[in-house]
Amino acid sequence: MNARMKKRAEGTTPLRQFLDGDGKLLGKAPAIEDAMLVELFRQMVRTRAFDERCLFLQRTGRIPAYYPCAGQETHVAVPKVLDEDDWVFSAYREQGVRLARGVAVVNELALWRGMPHAFWNPLEHRITTLNATIGTHLPHAVGYAYGARMLGRNELSVALFGDGATSEVDFHAALNAAGVWKTPTIFFCQNNQYAQSTPLAQQTASATLAQKADAYGFPGIRVDGMDILAVWSALEEAVARARAGEGPTLIESVCYRYTAHSTYDGTPVYRTREEEALWKERDPLVRFRAWLTAKGLVDEGFEKAVREEMRAEVNAAIDELEAMPLPPRDGAFLAAFDRLPDRIIGQLHASQAEGGEPLAEIPAERRAGGGSELEPAGERKALTLVEALNLELDHAMAADPRRIILGEDVGREGGVFRVTADLYDKYGSERMLDTPLCELIIAGGAVGMAMAGARPVCEIEFAGFTFTAFDQIAFHIARYAWRSQGRIRLPIVIRMPGGGGHEGYEGHSDAPEALFAHLPGSLNVVYPSNAYDAKGLLAAALESEDPVVFFEPIVRYFTREEGVPVGHYRIPLGKARVVREGRDATVVAYGNAVHLAGEAADELAADSVEVEVIDLRTLKPWDEEAVLASVRKTGRLVVVHEAPVSGGFGAEIVATVTEKAGDWLETPPVRVGHPDLPWAPAKLEPHSLIPPARVVAAVRAVMED
Repeated sequence: MNARMKKRAEGTTPLRQFLDGDGKLLGKAPAIEDAMLVELFRQMVRTRAFDERCLFLQRTGRIPAYYPCAGQETHVAVPKVLDEDDWVFSAYREQGVRLARGVAVVNELALWRGMPHAFWNPLEHRITTLNATIGTHLPHAVGYAYGARMLGRNELSVALFGDGATSEVDFHAALNAAGVWKTPTIFFCQNNQYAQSTPLAQQTASATLAQKADAYGFPGIRVDGMDILAVWSALEEAVARARAGEGPTLIESVCYRYTAHSTYDGTPVYRTREEEALWKERDPLVRFRAWLTAKGLVDEGFEKAVREEMRAEVNAAIDELEAMPLPPRDGAFLAAFDRLPDRIIGQLHASQAEGGEPLAEIPAERRAGGGSELEPAGERKALTLVEALNLELDHAMAADPRRIILGEDVGREGGVFRVTADLYDKYGSERMLDTPLCELIIAGGAVGMAMAGARPVCEIEFAGFTFTAFDQIAFHIARYAWRSQGRIRLPIVIRMPGGGGHEGYEGHSDAPEALFAHLPGSLNVVYPSNAYDAKGLLAAALESEDPVVFFEPIVRYFTREEGVPVGHYRIPLGKARVVREGRDATVVAYGNAVHLAGEAADELAADSVEVEVIDLRTLKPWDEEAVLASVRKTGRLVVVHEAPVSGGFGAEIVATVTEKAGDWLETPPVRVGHPDLPWAPAKLEPHSLIPPARVVAAVRAVMED
């Protein structure tokens, strides 16, 4: 091996170590009180004993699967260097962190038994439950630290993850934003040499993981992750930096997973017995025990007693969990939604009826769509949709200091369409946050900000750019309330301009609203068609404790509309508007398609065909009763949207009408939408635009007996 290869193998970031393989001190130990040294060892032993017992429980069929952590027990130092108010964002192989943070054994075991109703309260211990999507929690840690600092609290966040997570884009997005924003965040990477079965060399060409921090403008520390003193030392240093306002730190804890990735895997065939034996000689418990014994702080009886105590706790916990009845079915529904739409209540009652259970009573304050649409008082004037949205955002920012607007160019420039114009000068750079060019950190950071108590408003410059953030929206924003049993709600509004008619380039005219409406969980989807509705609906979205995706029709942005109230008013979500009454056919639309339907209705009126046009305004929840009432009157249905026909939201409307009012239909419903192709860009857009003539033809088709 030449000098260059040797240097690369050893890494460019030195490995911090205090104990050798025999547990003998190398130099001077970090200053740790004896009582804490004993406590760290106790937590390490508890973690190893819990790990061993869980493997036994899985093999005997009492828990379905398990991801062992033997060899990585030094992570128990993480919660011990933090204050009670600091937050820990865990992945899944952090049993020792959760136990040392105070999570009860029965609740940790419930996680592995797959009983989320028995999980701990994340707010009580300031630690998240496991995250199944690799690395996606890192942006949350950054967002939390930013949000807490914005709200005047001196709190840290710690994100724990494995070496495999460093290959995920979330890792880059999180570290990049943390470096730019100088958040008090510690990134703790447990580099156990393998991402499931893939070795580190196939994850990265970097000599070390710690050196990746250099690219993001903050320190990376590489430590012997099987030496608790080294881990403690690095954590203390990172905490001190964060508390002093010096920003984040990346810690690479070089360790080894002694067992298989999980009980799904069986015996690891991707590594050698020789390799495993070498790492066994560095066992973190053996090394630490040897040093503590030499100091006279522990003896053989201490470890035995701790192991027996954990064994008894696990045995009692599994008995308790196995005897625990299933929770009431309505618990999951009430957890997932702050306000339950009628459709969700109907699904709950249907499932309860199928199970022979009594139907749950849902109190009025937990039902969606409450409140009437009041006539706003005060001045009215001609406003564009952009101006109307700007007024409501200004009101929200002034009314609530927890409100933050984040996105690309939302601050100084005022947004690509100037929806946030002039707000930067009023509310400053901290609350009008110009983010890195990364939709993922906008959505993922908002999760952490909301957890910290902020109320984020995200702007995605175009709906077609949201796909890089889709995992954050689908797996976290939509699900977090359900996952936390309603203890953590995310009042996030994600604004995204969509639809065509403005000669945009590829990706600038996409209409992906059906994707968001399909997501399970508490996510609302709003799509107004005009300035009046947009302003009132945005007010309701900003007040919602459930997250909202708020689409805005780009082509309507600069159309001036008369009679828009200047003051604050609210239009409840989930309430459709009858734009035009008629008796011959029902046309249901939203966004810009409402105006296409209106033009078609004008043309048909010349032939004495009376079309009833319904503007849904909200897609999730959508106003089934308004549509059904109209169809019962007209007997005919046409649905119009700019999105592709296949799997579009029109299919949901047609299916629901067919199920619930099929007997009232005199002819088959017709959908009008875009072909199953990307929207044509710029000068080719005429190929994609839906002319009113297509809507006219659809109405004539359903009028034929």
